[in-house]
Amino acid sequence: MNVVTFDDRLLYLARSFAFVREAQTHGQNRGLRVEAIQHWSSGQTGDSWCCEWATMMLDIAFNGGSPIPRLQACEDVHSLAIEKHWMTHTPAVGDLVLSIDPATNRAHHVGILTSSSPLVSIAGNTSADGVSSNGDGVYEHAISLTNKAFVHYPRPQEKL
Repeated sequence: MNVVTFDDRLLYLARSFAFVREAQTHGQNRGLRVEAIQHWSSGQTGDSWCCEWATMMLDIAFNGGSPIPRLQACEDVHSLAIEKHWMTHTPAVGDLVLSIDPATNRAHHVGILTSSSPLVSIAGNTSADGVSSNGDGVYEHAISLTNKAFVHYPRPQEKL
């Protein structure tokens, strides 16, 4: 019997959105699927949508009971994680990974860690090469530790 953990479920769910791309003919951060993600998180059409996508993944994986609510701003996730003492220096699969602006110490991008060695994440509103924090789709790619912070939020203890 195979046991499916919460993190396995989260990664399967996140990867099932890897086909999502913006409709560039409609403008940046636009398109039917992207706008559905923005709407899910009470966002606006045209929003940068990485945080809306990541918190939507958590909302679904937690069956509506995520400890991180549906949010639009990466810095809101960062602030919540600091307040709840969820920041970690030893990232694990399923943790959120925040890109931090070194000039302001504020988060401007978020993804979900899919491998801790090497570091790999999947994120919405990124590019295929992972260079852009305002790309055109959901992509999984290697990341560096540079200007990254990790959020180890509480997971369900039971096996799903």
